[in-house]
Amino acid sequence: MTQAPHHAPILGDGRELRRLMSDAPPQLERDVPAWVRDDGVHVFAVDDGAERAGLVALRLPEHRDGAGQLAWQLRPESRGRGLAAGALRAVVEHGFTDLGLRRVEAYVARTNRPALRSAALAGLRTEGVLREFREGVDAVLLGRLAGDPAPGSRDAFTAWLNSSLPTKRTIAQALVRDELGRLLVCELVYKKPWDLPGGVVDPLESPAAAVVRELREELGVTAKVRSLAAVSWLPAWRGWDDATLFVFDVSVPAEQLNAIQLEPREIRAVHWCDDTELAEHAAEYTVRVAQQAVAALDAGSGPVYLEDGRPPNF
Repeated sequence: MTQAPHHAPILGDGRELRRLMSDAPPQLERDVPAWVRDDGVHVFAVDDGAERAGLVALRLPEHRDGAGQLAWQLRPESRGRGLAAGALRAVVEHGFTDLGLRRVEAYVARTNRPALRSAALAGLRTEGVLREFREGVDAVLLGRLAGDPAPGSRDAFTAWLNSSLPTKRTIAQALVRDELGRLLVCELVYKKPWDLPGGVVDPLESPAAAVVRELREELGVTAKVRSLAAVSWLPAWRGWDDATLFVFDVSVPAEQLNAIQLEPREIRAVHWCDDTELAEHAAEYTVRVAQQAVAALDAGSGPVYLEDGRPPNF
C-alpha cells in the first residue's frame, strides 16, 4: 500500500467494502466501528500479496477543518508482519498531504497492545484514556499532528516514549532537626496524621528543587539541601497510586525557624517531635521513613533505599 490513493484502493462506494467484509472472519466485521460504512468515509484496502489482508478507514471532519479519525483491522493470519503500521502511515500521510488534515486521531482499546504498537509506529502519540469508551472497554486516545516529527525519526520516537511511558508520582520531603535532634513536623489542614514538610514534585521539577520550593511556600523559610537521606517507594494507599519519596537532609537558618510563616490553607501548625511524639501523631510509614533516614545520616552511610519505609528484602 502506498501513499497515493489510486495505488491504495478506496472502497467507499460500498461494493468492495461489502465484499471484503463478507469474505472476512466474523471478528473482522464485529471489531470495525459502524461508521466505516458511512458515506464519505475513505476506506483503503490493505493488500497482502494476492489477497486483501484488511482495511484502514479514515473519516473526515464534517467541515474539513478538524481531525480525521482512523480505524483499521486485519485478518488474524495477516497480523504480526507490520502491515497495519505501514498502511496506517500511508493513510495518515495521505490525509495530511492530499486532504489537508491538520490532525488524525484514533481510539484503541487499552488492552489491544498490537494495535497500540501499530499506531505508535505510524507516529500517533498517546494523549489520554477514555473510560468506558464502549461498554466495558477503556480506550486510549492517540493523535498525530501534521507538524509532528516523521515516524521513524529520533524526535518521533522520543515523543512517543514521553507520551506512552507510565508516570509515577514523586514526593520530596525534608528532615529539619534542632539542636536536640527533634524533627520539624507539620500538622496539616487536609489530613489527620502529621507529616514531614514537603510535597508533590511538579512536572519537570527536580525533587531537590521541589523540597526547597515547598518549604518556602508552606513555611516561609529559605532551605538549603545538604544531602539525600533516603529514597522510599510508597505502595498504593487509600486511593492514591504508588509514588517515589525523596527525603532530604535540609538546613534552615535559625532565625527563620523562629519566625515561620504558615500557609494557612495547608499547614495548621508545626511541632518539634522526638521519636515518641512522631510515633503518636504521624502515619506509620512516615515514622519508618524518618527513622531510617535519620539513622543513615547519623551513621554517615549515605542515602538508604526503602520500600514503604523498610529496607527491602532482596
